[in-house]
Amino acid sequence: MSTASPENSASEQRSSTVCHLCRQRKTKCDRRLPNCSFCVKANVRCQYVTKTKKRGLRAGYVTQLENRLDTLEQEVEKFKHERTTSSTTATPHPSFSPALAAATTSSTQPVDISPPQHSIPNTPSVAHVEPPRSSSTQAESDAAAADLATLTHAYLRTLADSWFKETQPWYPILSRQQIQNSLDDLPLPLTHIDDVVLKAVIALQIAYSSHAICLGYNGRYRLSQYLRSQVVNEAFSKASLKSLQALLIIAILDYGSDNLPSTFSLLAVCRRMCENIGLFRKLLNQMQLQSPAQVGPPAIGSNTGDELAIPLTWSSLAMDAVTTLGISWRDVSAAVMDHLSSVAYVSTPDLRDSFRSHTHLAAIGLQPLHNFLYDHEQGRYDQAQGQAFATCDEIYHNLMNYVRAQPTTSYTLLADGLIDFDPNLILTSMLSHASVIILYARLIEADETSCNEIPLQRCLQACEDIVLALRSISDADAELSTPVLGTMLFVAARFKLVIYRKMHQQREPIFDTLMHGISMCGRRWSVARRQDLVLRAAIVEVDTGNDSLLPASFWNVKKSHLDISEELKEWVGDHQQSLYIGSLNGPYV
Repeated sequence: MSTASPENSASEQRSSTVCHLCRQRKTKCDRRLPNCSFCVKANVRCQYVTKTKKRGLRAGYVTQLENRLDTLEQEVEKFKHERTTSSTTATPHPSFSPALAAATTSSTQPVDISPPQHSIPNTPSVAHVEPPRSSSTQAESDAAAADLATLTHAYLRTLADSWFKETQPWYPILSRQQIQNSLDDLPLPLTHIDDVVLKAVIALQIAYSSHAICLGYNGRYRLSQYLRSQVVNEAFSKASLKSLQALLIIAILDYGSDNLPSTFSLLAVCRRMCENIGLFRKLLNQMQLQSPAQVGPPAIGSNTGDELAIPLTWSSLAMDAVTTLGISWRDVSAAVMDHLSSVAYVSTPDLRDSFRSHTHLAAIGLQPLHNFLYDHEQGRYDQAQGQAFATCDEIYHNLMNYVRAQPTTSYTLLADGLIDFDPNLILTSMLSHASVIILYARLIEADETSCNEIPLQRCLQACEDIVLALRSISDADAELSTPVLGTMLFVAARFKLVIYRKMHQQREPIFDTLMHGISMCGRRWSVARRQDLVLRAAIVEVDTGNDSLLPASFWNVKKSHLDISEELKEWVGDHQQSLYIGSLNGPYV
């Protein structure tokens, strides 16, 4: 007697090929269906595609094919009807008969008198050749493709220009000529966008730019997600500089959309892609030939092609370091990270270029802080508090060096009378102060009525410095800045609320400034709107002295904002109906 072995039953649930993500990361894929274990853990879409299939169908292709098949079926039906009526003159009814059609078209086979399910109009739909998809998902994709077809080339140029006005100043990873060439190659009518970088730019700007409001909120979200999925699938299938640029843009989109796990996964893929195409090796070789004081990011400018490789690598490292600041886990295996940590206190930033200075802080200056958070979480300072204070003091003074080197204002009066705003100056200052709060919060004891003097005072001073920096810029510039700006303000506002509650103090006017800044960021970024709602609930608890439904982890000063991010997101989702009333408006009571 034979029975199915466990191996045979298990193989039925596995794909014959590995998924795209595991192939890119060069990790072992268990090939489980519908999602492999690694993709489930990374919270990304798992896709199995044969090696010969390089690209998917272009937008609207299936709809066009179905329309052509409908036309063909009508023509065949008409032809068969004419043949049937001419060969059956004795038939009293001229209407088409499926049985007669079968008899006339195939005289060597018996006449089929079964119901009309064998006739051409009732043949199975071509949808069975597509990958399994729910009807609602297919409808959303078709609607998004239709929305894309309604956009004019001039409109896409407007969206691309908005990138260079709103995002490029604080994250200059693209060149105008690169985007211009992609815009010139767009088809007419607009059935698809070939260039993956332009597609990523449009996905971001459609979601957040005021120029896209003509599509409506649902239409903007639908088209943005439609383009996003295409970018991710295409970029995952081919490691290149363009794929790296596109994924970095999508990481901004996901972070602003309050999808932090996806942001972490995308940036992890970006780092692996940098290894895969040799960028980390090229960067490491370059740094090893330089003195420690010379190590730092070069200017991006209008570089394209291979000239863009090193600046883009630094930009990837900077975004990864900033967005993951505060987590207690990190990948410390890369030799690049180790080398950057070793030169953090001796490398000198180029203060003539604000973006290079900010990238230097993010990619190099924050590495000792990342290391300290990781070591502290592993318990390496449990019996060495003095060493912990000494390490924090060294990190603190290094961070303050970046602040002292910044100009007193982020605005410059140009020769033509216009005022130019440099977002990287304010971001460098705020990132340094927010890092101080994240650094020293681990050393504050939450079960005492008083706190250690140095950690507390430096954290409180950092909060005040963040407020002063925020007051120095306009509301519009705060709104159009990076979504990480709202997170920096949230770090300061949360710390102030924890201290107010712990010390039984009244809220100060500077706290309202922090809330106002988060409100401005919330006009554009969903992540800031969620942070605004959480803080409002915390304000009620501080002002009334009553316990709210906020998770207890919010008040644990030793947990960073990222440690509690998903828990707070879930909490907001459960209470958003009551919390949205009055949100994003003052006064904050």
